[in-house]
Amino acid sequence: MRKRHLVSLTAVAFVFAAGPAALADNGGETPAPEPPSQIGTYESNIYSLDQNIYDLEQNIEDLNTDTQEGNTKVVTLNSDILFDYGSNELSDPAKKRIGELVKDVPQGATVKVDGHTDNIPYHRGNDVLSKERAQAVADAISAARPDLKLEVAGHGDTKPVQPNKNGDEDNPEGRAKNRRVEIRYDG
Repeated sequence: MRKRHLVSLTAVAFVFAAGPAALADNGGETPAPEPPSQIGTYESNIYSLDQNIYDLEQNIEDLNTDTQEGNTKVVTLNSDILFDYGSNELSDPAKKRIGELVKDVPQGATVKVDGHTDNIPYHRGNDVLSKERAQAVADAISAARPDLKLEVAGHGDTKPVQPNKNGDEDNPEGRAKNRRVEIRYDG
C-alpha cells in the first residue's frame, strides 16, 4: 500500500513540476485546447438573410388597386405600405410611384383624395390621421401633376370597406383594407 501512495505522490509531484515548465516553453501562455474530433454542421440551420428582407421597392409597385365606379376611376392605395404606423410621411419611392399612378389623369381634372383609417383609436384622432395621410398623397400628386385640381378629405373610420370586427372577434384583414387612401377622378 505504501508503494502505491509513493507512486501516486510521485505522479502528482511530476505534474506540478512539469506545469510551469510547460508554460515556460510556450511563452507563458496556456496552450489552446484541441478541437473536438467531430464538429456538427449547422449549415441546414443557416439561411440567407436576403430571403427575409422586406422589399419596399417591390411592394411600392403593388400598393394600389384600380376600380371603375361609373365614369369615376378609383385608385385605392394601401396605407400599410405607404405609411408607418401613426405616420403621415411618405417615402421617396412612394411619392414617385404615386406620381406614376396619376400620369394618365386628364389634363386639369379635379382629383379627390380621401383618407381612411380602421377603428383602432389613434392618440390624435383617426380623422386627423386620415386627413394628414390624404394631404401627403395630394402633395405627391401636386408635385408630379401641378395642373390637377385637388380636393382633400379625411374620413377616419367612418367609411369602412370591410368590417373591422366579425361579431365580437377582431378582423385584422378587414381593418387592413380599411386603412387606405383613395384617389378619385373622372376619366
